[in-house]
Amino acid sequence: LAALVHDIGKPATAGDAGFPGHDLVGAELAAAFLARIRMARATQDRIAHLVRHHMFNYEPGWSDAAVRRFIARIGEHALEELFELREADNVGSGLPRDDGQLVELRRRVIEQLEAQVPLTRSDLAVNGDDLMSELGLPAGPELGRVLDHLLDRVLVDSELNDRPTLLLLAQGLQADRESR
Repeated sequence: LAALVHDIGKPATAGDAGFPGHDLVGAELAAAFLARIRMARATQDRIAHLVRHHMFNYEPGWSDAAVRRFIARIGEHALEELFELREADNVGSGLPRDDGQLVELRRRVIEQLEAQVPLTRSDLAVNGDDLMSELGLPAGPELGRVLDHLLDRVLVDSELNDRPTLLLLAQGLQADRESR
């Protein structure tokens, strides 16, 4: 289904430079189309997510942190479907099924997953309750921003993912924000 609708945004974005942003427009159009034909909401979301991300551009120079960010952005649950969609898109565009870079990215993703590196907030050694009780942070958007910042730091360096270190980082972040 994602392969069927992945380029639905091309007519709306056609121009001299190709189809810039057709993935973003296509995700919205695909979700609207699937809603109109009464597809289950979970399916709408899944297909729109794949369409939105099908134009990823992997570079061999990506750091491990960049690969981990890619995994976090796509979600472990959607990686294989996205890779299959990209292969199908390549074939439909007259390109080789695998352009070489896709194999390398897939290999690097597998390495990161097998290393069981932290990729989501729930993988952090602290959670919102810890930050509220230990640092007095109130529940709300600011707490979410702190958790996102900690996750970003851990995506860069997974060695930081221990409770005392994350609490210190959160405390430093809180102090920086209060001093502004």
